[in-house]
Amino acid sequence: MQVLYHISIRHKLTMIIMIIVTISLLLSSLAFITSDRLYTQKNVGDNLRIMADMIAANSTAAILFGDSTAAAETLGFLGAQNNIESGVIYDVDHEIFARYSKTGNTELLPDSTAHDENLLFWDDHVDLFTNINYQGEVIGNIYLRSDLQAARDRLAWFLGIVLAVLAGSLLVAYKMISGMQHIITAPLLRLSAIARCISTERNYSLRVQGSGKDELGTLIHDFNAMLDEIQMRDEQLKDHRHELEQRVAQRTNELEQANRQLASSKEQAESVAKRMEYHAHHDALTGLPNRVLLNDRLHSELSHACRDQSMLAVLFLDLDRFKLINDSLGHATGDQLLRIVSGRLKNCLRDGDTVARLGGDEFMVLLPRISSSSDAGRISNKIIEELSQSCSCNGHDLHITTSVGISIYPHDGTDTETLIKHADISMYRAKELGRNKVAYFTQEMNLSSRRRLALETSLRKALANNQLKLFYQPIIDLARNRIAGVEALLRWELPGSGFVSPRDFIPIAEESGLIAPIGEWVLRSAFAQLHEWHTSGFPDLTIAVNLSSVQLSRSGFANILESALIDSGITPACVELEVTENVAMKNIESTSATLHKLKKMGVTIAMDDFGTGYSSLSCLRQLPIDSVKLDKSFVCEIPENKEDTLIAQAIIAMTGSLNMSLVVEGIENVKQLNFFRQQGCTLAQGYLFSKPVTADAMLELLHNQTIPGSLNLVNN
Repeated sequence: MQVLYHISIRHKLTMIIMIIVTISLLLSSLAFITSDRLYTQKNVGDNLRIMADMIAANSTAAILFGDSTAAAETLGFLGAQNNIESGVIYDVDHEIFARYSKTGNTELLPDSTAHDENLLFWDDHVDLFTNINYQGEVIGNIYLRSDLQAARDRLAWFLGIVLAVLAGSLLVAYKMISGMQHIITAPLLRLSAIARCISTERNYSLRVQGSGKDELGTLIHDFNAMLDEIQMRDEQLKDHRHELEQRVAQRTNELEQANRQLASSKEQAESVAKRMEYHAHHDALTGLPNRVLLNDRLHSELSHACRDQSMLAVLFLDLDRFKLINDSLGHATGDQLLRIVSGRLKNCLRDGDTVARLGGDEFMVLLPRISSSSDAGRISNKIIEELSQSCSCNGHDLHITTSVGISIYPHDGTDTETLIKHADISMYRAKELGRNKVAYFTQEMNLSSRRRLALETSLRKALANNQLKLFYQPIIDLARNRIAGVEALLRWELPGSGFVSPRDFIPIAEESGLIAPIGEWVLRSAFAQLHEWHTSGFPDLTIAVNLSSVQLSRSGFANILESALIDSGITPACVELEVTENVAMKNIESTSATLHKLKKMGVTIAMDDFGTGYSSLSCLRQLPIDSVKLDKSFVCEIPENKEDTLIAQAIIAMTGSLNMSLVVEGIENVKQLNFFRQQGCTLAQGYLFSKPVTADAMLELLHNQTIPGSLNLVNN
């Protein structure tokens, strides 16, 4: 096949057409010869059958009378047939009755018992076997043998004709092809010659001569059109090159002038680079080093401390309640306060110490080459004292405090990441201790941090694996001695560890953002359970659900609540949403707007743990509160503790004057129950009535209205 790639198109066309003509003629001749051979064989067979029928008709009497001479005379006419080599008449016993053989024929006669009536074609002769019948019975057999010389002669004659026709056809085809391929290849050769000339001389004015409406004519026309386009582009290129040369000369002059200007502005560029370097490593608001520069210095100082076997300290600072200032007074005031804090921090440090702003209200201080850990504590206390002084920001007299966490090299870590992490952990410990305090890192803090992380991981799995559960504590209508409602309480049973206190996992859920999906799950589960109790024969039962600050701050919480109500099929009037004082007072304006929106949906709002926060009556009146839940810390020592008794009486009087209902939490004995009955309280809950129980146990309480080990609440 590789040879064909090097043959010219004219030879390829000639070869292809000749091959096609040859194959077509050979196939036609083969079909004709085959047809003629089959026709010849049929004629030979028909002639043999005719002669056999004649012999059978004329030899019947001879066989019946045993006259073999007469049978031999009958076979005598075969001598006039040139193609008959032999003929035999067999009697009924398959013995030769009469025989004819062509002169010189020495072929052995076949056994008549081995053949039925049949016509057999061999390479050089044909055998015919047939029966002689008389009145339906076989009285003998006839065998005729004929050569195929006539068929071979006819085949040779046809082959000669075929070869002559094939040779003549190929000759005629070659002559016609030679003339026709010139029509195709001549324009192509002209086209190739013009292309070579153009490639060597770059003379785009040359054109290929030729016309026509076939493909070659179209190719020549398109080639000439391409040359027209190339010639036009070549002329344009010459013009553009001339113009480009002029522009290059002009640009060269401009570049020389620009180089002179660049040289004159080199000092300005270096100054800009220095400023960029400064901004890359310093905080834009305070001018303090940022996290990148702090890490570089800490890494360098760690190398010195390791070499000199000295100590260094890392202080992690976080301003207490800075977000409240930012949200209430605006970011401009917050930014000014941060600049003042930065200046005060620098005044508290030694030469060689580093204070950096990490972002927001977080700062970090690097104290290299300290003699003992007490040096870090002394400087931390100095910082706390300095920052606690009042300062004026945009006309506001502000007081700010800070919580400081300390980690020491090499006791608390030997690398940058570990020291910063441990200082961060100890700072959160300082906040837990009440803020405006200093806390050194201890391994117990690290264990606590790991435990919080492990709890967060387990809590995520618990939410995904449906390990959270709802327990329900009844709220008793003291006037009717019946269960008026239930409070849904979230419980988490950690496999292998028992129940985890809500005080441990609720803060983790709020910090990690898990409280949002958990809160939605609580709403939907509690509402669905209330619907089951309604359909079980308690249509007046209500349910109370606690809300977190994260849920209240979510913009789409009202939509979530509405969706949960619709999906459960309960009415909003059966739902009470409980908000603690601390949650409600974090952002009174935002909380008030959200609670009013929820109130319009038809639910009731309760203030939970009342008396433990820092709310005032004026703030309480701003919120759409329907009921107040007296915290159990005021109930546990009543009536023995006079102060708690007075506080409880004051809260009862206040809720009455504000037309709010009151629910007393934490009732554990009959004395407490009798006291609040005497004060006119109608709603209460506590262990005296029932601990939080499962939904099935609560359904049993609803049916019996009897709480084991406590009071019989069956209506008298």
